[in-house]
Amino acid sequence: MRELSVYYCSRCGYYAYYQLPQNAVCPKCQQKMTLFDMPYQNFMDLDCEERDLLLSREILKNCPSVVSRITLPHKEANQRETIAILSAKINELENENKKLNETVAWMHQTIWDLVKKGERQKKQTKP
Repeated sequence: MRELSVYYCSRCGYYAYYQLPQNAVCPKCQQKMTLFDMPYQNFMDLDCEERDLLLSREILKNCPSVVSRITLPHKEANQRETIAILSAKINELENENKKLNETVAWMHQTIWDLVKKGERQKKQTKP
């Protein structure tokens, strides 16, 4: 008979004991659990506080995205930051639009000046 092994969920910290790795699926997250690198009996010899400390260290060591998962709701709902980014983009586009409008106005004026100059030259060359 196979020995029990300790598995933990890297997402929520749930841990359990399984004989077969294919059975190690977190009942809370439905995520495949990770094998804990410690024999079952040694893990059982620890008290609850030591287990929790050991598991939390293991989760933090193997899962650097814990902080990003914790701050994700804040980033998604951070409307002030989104408004500030969009306001800056609007200002940038307005400045670019102003420059383009000035360029178009200058080109328009230049074209009309050239057309008028051409018409004057035609009138002067006609007998």
